[in-house]
Amino acid sequence: MPEVDPRDDSISRWVLHHYRFDPERRQRRNVVVAAYDNEAEFDAALATYSQRIRAEIDSGARDNAEHVSGVLWPPGQHDAQARGRTSSQAVSHGADPRQVSLDGPLPSNKVFFGWDSDGTPWSLGGGEPPQPPPI
Repeated sequence: MPEVDPRDDSISRWVLHHYRFDPERRQRRNVVVAAYDNEAEFDAALATYSQRIRAEIDSGARDNAEHVSGVLWPPGQHDAQARGRTSSQAVSHGADPRQVSLDGPLPSNKVFFGWDSDGTPWSLGGGEPPQPPPI
């Protein structure tokens, strides 16, 4: 099964995750195991890897909390997430997120909205902004 680079943000890729303890970060998290550009190859790898982890759990060699999962990352996913983090950091520092230089759209799960001093609503990354509260 040919794998692709999971960090290649120019292609759509199915990413195989293994939820386990990551000694580098000293925490449990989803660790990227492999990525595939073909869903059938991903499904086959997921089944094989899942069986191997299940067998190791059953034999006592692995923790019961470990599991295998996967997700589809569309092209531009990492870039959009980075733009979302940058905008969130701007807001946490009290800056207007519209003033942050973004070279593309925000991720679909992130939206900022507000009102200018004259009451004009604005939104960044989502649909229509809500109406200002009545005074």
